Amino acid sequence: MLNFREITLADRETIHNHLYSAAGHGSEYSFANLLLWGEQYVAVADGTPLFFSRFGSWNSYLFPLSGSLPEMVELLRSDARQRGIPLVLFGLSAEDTARLEAVFPGQFTFRPERDSFDYVYDIERLTELHGKKLQAKRNHCNRFEADFPEWRVLPLTRELLPRCRAFTEAWYRSHYTHNQDYSGERRAISKAFEYFNELHMDGIVLETSEGVVGFSMGNRIHEDTFDVNFEKARADINGAYPMVNREFARRIHEKYPQVRFLNREDDMGIAGLRQAKESYFPDILLEKFIAEEKQ
Repeated sequence: MLNFREITLADRETIHNHLYSAAGHGSEYSFANLLLWGEQYVAVADGTPLFFSRFGSWNSYLFPLSGSLPEMVELLRSDARQRGIPLVLFGLSAEDTARLEAVFPGQFTFRPERDSFDYVYDIERLTELHGKKLQAKRNHCNRFEADFPEWRVLPLTRELLPRCRAFTEAWYRSHYTHNQDYSGERRAISKAFEYFNELHMDGIVLETSEGVVGFSMGNRIHEDTFDVNFEKARADINGAYPMVNREFARRIHEKYPQVRFLNREDDMGIAGLRQAKESYFPDILLEKFIAEEKQ
C-alpha cells in the first residue's frame, strides 16, 4: 500500500510546482483545491506525487501527470486492491483516456462527468463584456453603476477577510434550503479565508454604501490560466454578480498580463449555477472523464 498522508500547507511549493505544468487539465489539478475540498492525500513514488481523494463514501485517485504511466497506474491499482476499493481515476482529459486505453486496452471503462466540466473563458472578453451575446451582462453592470454611483472595488486583503466571512455567512443563511447541501463548500471557503495569503490567493471586494455586496477570489494554476475558486454576491441587487465577475477579470488581467483564461470551475450539477455559467458562453467547456477498472 502506498504511503498516503494528508496534504498540508507545507506541501504547497512542491505540489503547486508539479501541477503548474498540467496545461489542458481542470481545476482538480490545483494545490488550493486539493487542500480545501474533501479529504485529500498525497504519496510520492519515484519522485512523482500521487493523489488519493475521499468525498464521503466515494474514493478515487487523480490521474497521474508524470512518471511512467504503466508503473504509476500499477502502483495505484495495487493500492486500491489493498484498500479493498475499485480503482477509479478522475480528472482525465480526452487525451488521457486515449493514453490509458492504449496502455491498458480493454481494462477500463470511461465516462464523461458532465457536472465536473470546467467553464473556461477568454479573460479579455470578460473584462469588457464585448459582443451581442454579453449585451445583457453589460446592461446589468450599467444598471448597477447607475443605482450605486458610489460603488468601489478593493483588493481583497487579510484585513478585509472578516467582512467577507460575515458576508458569506449571511449569504448561506439567505440561500439555505433542504435540497441544497452547502456544507462542503462552506468548509472549503472557510479554509480559503484562513489560508488566504499562504495559498497565494488574489481577490476583490465590491462595496457600495450598503457595505460589501460581493467578492471573488482565486489563484493562478497555470502560466496562462487563473482559477476562480469562490464568488459570492447579493442576488437581490441587480448587477452585483456581473460586476464582481467583470471587475475580478479586470484585476487579474492587469496584474497577470500573461493570463489568457479564467477557469470558473464546474457547476456541481446545480441547475442555477449551470445556467449562470452558460450565460457567459464559455470559450472552452473543459471535458473531464472518470476511468474505472473493469472487475
